[in-house]
Amino acid sequence: MSYKNNTNLIINEINECLENVNIKETEELIKQILKAQRVFITAVGRVSLSLQCFGKRLSHLGVNVDLVGSLTEKPATNKDLLIVASGSGESILPLNIAKKAKSFNTKIALITSAKTSFLKKISNLSVTLKAPTKPLKHGKIKNQNLSDSASKSNTAQPMSSLFDQALHIYGDIISMIIFERKKFNKNEIWKYHANLE
Repeated sequence: MSYKNNTNLIINEINECLENVNIKETEELIKQILKAQRVFITAVGRVSLSLQCFGKRLSHLGVNVDLVGSLTEKPATNKDLLIVASGSGESILPLNIAKKAKSFNTKIALITSAKTSFLKKISNLSVTLKAPTKPLKHGKIKNQNLSDSASKSNTAQPMSSLFDQALHIYGDIISMIIFERKKFNKNEIWKYHANLE
């Protein structure tokens, strides 16, 4: 396929995924982010990179954000929120971190594509991005645990590409909503931007 065809394919897949996000789930996530004293984030692989982009943007909006495992990570409390991103909801490291957070009564928000999972069971809220994250066979998802739309997906992209991409853009959409609700202007948020560059 040509560059243009792949561009249109990927953009259309991301668009379809994001247009099918549950608004109530999103509103609850925004509410908990704004309510939290501190927001912790954790994921693995490419999903982690997408979630870190979301965390960085939240920090530009005045939200106290910590990447779990970072050098300057603060202790979690019952006033905080842990955002976990895992397509399957079964990733070992995020699951164990979520269990630990639960022991401190830290609220847990999961961004996933699975209908049910261990992570979903222990989370206080979840947002579903209907994208495949498990191996495909003839364009269909092997793992029937994924959301209905994900299990019917015919994504042409390999592995969990669509979930990673949608997560990144979803984070920017949430950040825009928070930007508007906090009544920031574009110049004002630069005070939160790193300056040792």
